[in-house]
Amino acid sequence: MKDIKDTMKKEIKGKQNKGYGILSKLNVQLLISLFLFLFLIFPAFSAPADDIDLEQLEQYLEKSSYSDFQKRMVANSTREAIEKGISEEDTLSIIKASIDNKVDPYNVKKFLDTAISAKDIGISEKPLINKVKEGLVKNVEAKAIIEVLNRKLENMETAQILLAGKQLSDEKREEIIDVLADSLANGVSSNALERVLEISSEQGKSWKEVEEVTKELAGLSLRATELGIGSDKLETIFHQALDNGNSMENICMNIQDLITAQIAVQVSSGTSSHDTYADGTGNITASPDIPASYGSIISGSGPAAPAGESGSSPFSSGSGDTSADNESGSSPFK
Repeated sequence: MKDIKDTMKKEIKGKQNKGYGILSKLNVQLLISLFLFLFLIFPAFSAPADDIDLEQLEQYLEKSSYSDFQKRMVANSTREAIEKGISEEDTLSIIKASIDNKVDPYNVKKFLDTAISAKDIGISEKPLINKVKEGLVKNVEAKAIIEVLNRKLENMETAQILLAGKQLSDEKREEIIDVLADSLANGVSSNALERVLEISSEQGKSWKEVEEVTKELAGLSLRATELGIGSDKLETIFHQALDNGNSMENICMNIQDLITAQIAVQVSSGTSSHDTYADGTGNITASPDIPASYGSIISGSGPAAPAGESGSSPFSSGSGDTSADNESGSSPFK
């Protein structure tokens, strides 16, 4: 009887050991598989700089007349821009176009540094990148491009402050910041835009309507400037209209009327820099030498900007078409 029990214990223990052995083998296989899996996917999570097309960048730089130090400087700025999340395609495109246009390497660095600065403060760099690319295509002087970039970034920062606390998707915020920045560039003051946002909030306007009215104000402001109205007087006109209007439509109409009245005063006193008159509908009509569109003030040697583009830069805003607002009909500020 004892022999039978001993035999049974040995059989049970043998089965247990066998089971443990199988489990041990499975564990080892799982560990090996996990290790191989992590080893294979690890490069995908490495620094973005590893994915930069260094060969293409080196080819561009080799074609340049830059010194070794300058080549390294541009390469480092390129790497930093891409590491920050700026499009590799756009970045390399700027490098290539800059070299083709014989742009000074220090100015190339300034192009990229401005875009990086925007990225660092949470502002979309795309409008700035588009400005650089457009300026290079039109062969605008690098100094002029940099001046435009600095003004654009400054205006975008102001627009970002104006939108602080507003409920917006990231995509819509980018669009509105770009629109407000263009309005600032065309002479609409930040105080006037702040008041527009307040009125729009009170009246439950959609973001699409906000875009429309800020573009309209930018057009009126640019036209007034073209007709010789100074910035101080223009700001007074805007504030007067904004304080007395009960709707954005009436505000824009009041601005138009006040501009017409101011032009009449300047013409009668001989201080207007342009010959103007108001037609029977109250619209201001300029003499033929005054641009009919909100086009560029400075131009490069490349193709002219299409009529209708706004801004006081050498090239268009680059903001692209504005998508339809899905929030139309409800207040975007609540």
